[in-house]
Amino acid sequence: MRLIDIVIGSLRRRKGRMAFIIIGLAVGVGTVVALRSLTATMEQEIGAQLDQYGANIVIVPKASSQELSYGGVTLSAATFDLRQLTDEDISRIKSIKYANRLSLIAPKLLGAVDIDGQKFLLSGAQLDQEVRMKQWWQVVGRVPDKADELLLGYEAAQKLGVIEAVKSADHDSMLHSDHTSVRQPELKLLRTELTLGGEEFRVVGVIRETGAQDDRMIFAGLPTAQRVLHKPGELSLIEVSALCQGCPIDDIVAQLSAALPEAKVSALQQAVRARLQTVERLSRFSTALSVVMLLIGFVMVFITMMNSVVERTREVGVLRALGFRKSHIVRIFMIEAALISLLGGLLGWAVGALSGVLSAPYFTETGAGAKPSLALALAALAAAVIVGVASSLYPAIKAAKLDPTEALRYY
Repeated sequence: MRLIDIVIGSLRRRKGRMAFIIIGLAVGVGTVVALRSLTATMEQEIGAQLDQYGANIVIVPKASSQELSYGGVTLSAATFDLRQLTDEDISRIKSIKYANRLSLIAPKLLGAVDIDGQKFLLSGAQLDQEVRMKQWWQVVGRVPDKADELLLGYEAAQKLGVIEAVKSADHDSMLHSDHTSVRQPELKLLRTELTLGGEEFRVVGVIRETGAQDDRMIFAGLPTAQRVLHKPGELSLIEVSALCQGCPIDDIVAQLSAALPEAKVSALQQAVRARLQTVERLSRFSTALSVVMLLIGFVMVFITMMNSVVERTREVGVLRALGFRKSHIVRIFMIEAALISLLGGLLGWAVGALSGVLSAPYFTETGAGAKPSLALALAALAAAVIVGVASSLYPAIKAAKLDPTEALRYY
């Protein structure tokens, strides 16, 4: 008689006890799987939302400076040994070990320009990256993609007489935006041509009012700004977005500092800490509950298997009398525990994955659903089997140590 036949026969005779263990393990595993799935979905959403804050690492030229003061009056600082950032520094940034963790790199050149007798701050940037980084921007019109095109902040556009807000959209020269569902005044385009640095430019887009300094700025492509400001290849600063899942911000800053020793690399710790604290709380709660559920499952299986040993004392005595060794008895109990745990793990994973998919939209602002994970499924099955087998080890050894003569007397 094979051991597997004995195991299957035993499980068939004890369907109620087997179902109790399977359901108990399924509840524990299902809870852990659902919580893990929900946590992963919420972490991804939090990361995506915090990405909208823009850059969380800023790189600027490092300068030696000395404040001049007399009698408590501080004069402007004397600055020397200033090394400008250049286009070549972008390649150095991309060469660091954690370059794959950098979601966006946005170099900028800033400078004052004169338009129609008024002073404005010109920002030269890779505008496609800029729009991705500043997801709160609502660009009316389109983002410049040619060397002779400009993007204006709301206040700058008004001061230059480029646009005016109107109530009706029934006009051919309106600028339209599809980036918001909130009803806002349409912008009527009054002029498109501007002279900047002796060159003619065309306004193709306006940023709706943000309440920030962007409202007063003029944006152009980086090569265009470098040409107009007569600073070929130079950069004022480089903004880096590293708000990705599990980004080691401190390590990234250290690597950037090593790659750019002449520059000052600063992390905007407030945004980083907010993200890390939120993710850590979710992770700690999920881990703590997982441990509790696994302990409950361990105790439940242990008690059930101990009772099973008592109930099957006579059966164990018969098997020992028929010549089964102690190792055979242990293997019978362990195989039973492994099969029951595997079934409980499968059922728990299925219920937990389905619960995660159905409940995630109610816990996320975007309504995103959890996606079943193969790694989580394998981990759930492994945890269920390990808990079941580990909790059955002592009962199995105790059953194997029963004296055959005494066991046969048990009724």
